[in-house]
Amino acid sequence: MRKNIVLLMIALMLAGYQLPVAAGEVDILVNKLVEKDILTPVEAQIILDETKTEVAKQIAEGKSSTLPAWVQNVKLKGDFRLRYQAEDKKSGADRHRGRIRYRLGVESKVNKKLKVAAGFASGGADPRSTNQTLENSFDTGDIRLDYAYAEWMSAPWATVKAGKIAGIKNLIFRPTDLLWDSDINPEGVTVQLTKSANSDLGLFLNSSVWILDESSSDKSDPFMGVIQPGVEYNFGSLGLIGDVKVKLACAYYWFQGVKGSTLDYSAGTNTLDGSVLKYEYDTISPAIEVKFSEPFNGVVPMFALFAESVHNPDPANNNNGWAAGLKFGDSKIGKWGDWQAGYLYRRLEKDAWLDAFPDSDAYSGGTGVKGHEITFEYGLSEHTSLGFDWYQMKQIEGAGENNVFQIDWQLKF
Repeated sequence: MRKNIVLLMIALMLAGYQLPVAAGEVDILVNKLVEKDILTPVEAQIILDETKTEVAKQIAEGKSSTLPAWVQNVKLKGDFRLRYQAEDKKSGADRHRGRIRYRLGVESKVNKKLKVAAGFASGGADPRSTNQTLENSFDTGDIRLDYAYAEWMSAPWATVKAGKIAGIKNLIFRPTDLLWDSDINPEGVTVQLTKSANSDLGLFLNSSVWILDESSSDKSDPFMGVIQPGVEYNFGSLGLIGDVKVKLACAYYWFQGVKGSTLDYSAGTNTLDGSVLKYEYDTISPAIEVKFSEPFNGVVPMFALFAESVHNPDPANNNNGWAAGLKFGDSKIGKWGDWQAGYLYRRLEKDAWLDAFPDSDAYSGGTGVKGHEITFEYGLSEHTSLGFDWYQMKQIEGAGENNVFQIDWQLKF
């Protein structure tokens, strides 16, 4: 009888009804009850496990009585990367660099539908890089505002983001970095809609208006917009090739005030009329990814094929681009032994796309280039991995060639 009463009291504390306590206090109480032979070690362990689960649940829901509400509504995340980079240029001296990247993100819930997020990162002002090169007799690097935005989930199927928005990969379906460097965080407003037609078919629509520049002396400030309808379909198990999912979308990009102007951080490879851009860059860009889970009786956990292209109708020549590749291994690298390998071939003609946006590691982010990329990443422990990335890029017209090899040690927290 006494034992049952004790268990009932602990259950009430765990449920947080009349006797809210911290998990550490429950540990002390349970250990004392074991010492007095009121609880067995097995019963004690069950109670402690239930305590941890309940406390974690309460904190996640913002209902813990032992932590201030603002603490429960704030989440921190970040990563650190140590990189060795070697560059072999056909014209010019070889280069070897040590580089670091540190990023810290803060996310705060305002209420059930609103949240605010901000991030800080190493590196300079370049929107395509948060790397800090180790140089200049131990000089002090910069920490800058990487992103800051508000997110409103107006409905379960509609999300609005405004400000300097984190992660181009979260705003546009882009299976490759043909058009967008992954470090770019656009500025403006994004609306994302999703709809499940049934258990296998999903529809989505990404739409945005992003600011490119602002000048007090010029009324025609450049900005851009994008609308991207898409579809996801799960075919389920197809025998030997495993479960198959297809994601398909087509983006239309439109620009205002770009022709006849210049953009900061341009790679200098688009065609100019004097010192300003000669063409418009309203473009269409379809993309597709086909993913196989546990293909060929689980020879690999995942295998995927993907492709992306772009067409700019304004110039008559040098106005197309495309990329295609594959990846296989684990879908995510989260623990020891997880791995993923990939290959990508890209070709981006001179005026197919603005040269301020593509992957900065592929011939310094310029257009008018083609080449190969091979990647491999291996999990060293939980949230820690070692990655290898090799680019072999050449000019489409010209003799320029640039090979880049990177070794990355990455830690996430």
